[in-house]
Amino acid sequence: MASVTLENVTKRFGNVIAVNGVTLEIKDEEFIVLVGPSGCGKSTTLRMIAGLEEVTEGNIYIGSTLVNDVPPKDRDIAMVFQNYALYPHMDVYNNMAFGLKLRKYPRAEIDRRVKEAAQMLGIENLLDRKPKQLSGGQRQRVALGRAIVREPKVFLMDEPLSNLDAKLRVQMRAELSKLHHRLRTTTIYVTHDQTEAMTMGDRIVVLRDGIVQQVGEPLEIYEHPNNVFVAGFIGTPPMNFLNCVLRREDGKYYLDGVAFKLPIPEEKAARFKNLGPYIDKEVTVGIRPEDIHDKKLTANPPEEWCIKAMVDVIEPMGAETYLYLSIGEHFMTAKVDPRTDAVDGEPYEVMLDMNRIHLFDRDTEERIE
Repeated sequence: MASVTLENVTKRFGNVIAVNGVTLEIKDEEFIVLVGPSGCGKSTTLRMIAGLEEVTEGNIYIGSTLVNDVPPKDRDIAMVFQNYALYPHMDVYNNMAFGLKLRKYPRAEIDRRVKEAAQMLGIENLLDRKPKQLSGGQRQRVALGRAIVREPKVFLMDEPLSNLDAKLRVQMRAELSKLHHRLRTTTIYVTHDQTEAMTMGDRIVVLRDGIVQQVGEPLEIYEHPNNVFVAGFIGTPPMNFLNCVLRREDGKYYLDGVAFKLPIPEEKAARFKNLGPYIDKEVTVGIRPEDIHDKKLTANPPEEWCIKAMVDVIEPMGAETYLYLSIGEHFMTAKVDPRTDAVDGEPYEVMLDMNRIHLFDRDTEERIE
């Protein structure tokens, strides 16, 4: 086991900066997730840690060892790829054993490790099958088994679940989490799926255009996003953003959206230390869909928090219903109780929980503290 440290790591491909000055300390035994949209630099960062890409600037340490010039085979890491990368002519046993054979491990040790990993992953009965005889989930387990038998200092996983169907992805997320709790191997996991990031990571690293936007525990990032990008990326459905003018009248703060005017509760306003410079200026207001409620199904809703919106689309999801709403020039998604009697194309009253709003600078898109 080992920590992984990145110091001001940059990667350029010609004139393109794929990773820009990433500094990150990953603790021993930690499960950390690099998340972001396609092209944000997460896989490139992983490949630099693995040694598959050279670092243009900066340093990478595994434990206390600087590994910038250490070849991949000597970094004591194991990587699980998106496409599984299994040898089609070998059975499961030999796919898992192949790396150990190359390193000339004794036959008895190879056999012990392969059988232990197979039992851990529930694939003992598949050891004599070829990859083409396996389902996607079984192939994924074999790829994991091949990494586990190495007993490396660090696991690197590059979108390993993206080829699986939705139900199997959920199952394998849980399996990977259980596996990490059992092995306690430092794991760096790359995904574009924020649900995977939220449910699996001890900490999340949110990347955009090669730059780290925020690092923190899942709920910390969910509750206190640094900027509009992070706020919109983390959460399903994504956070709603409304452009409003911040007003101060009779000692109280209001958000003026032309089609509505909503007061900020005094207790909430008191938590913001720097609202003064934004008075009579446009700010970006963020509110999550789960913080917008069906007025009829809310006990004692404050009238001043309620607005009448037009229902554009209704999506029943079973345990909840999504309402796509328009209020003047503003559009919002609400996640409401499935008992709602909202009707497509009809006006409907919803309540915005003003204690749960987020405010962002309109120009910089940074969080207003």
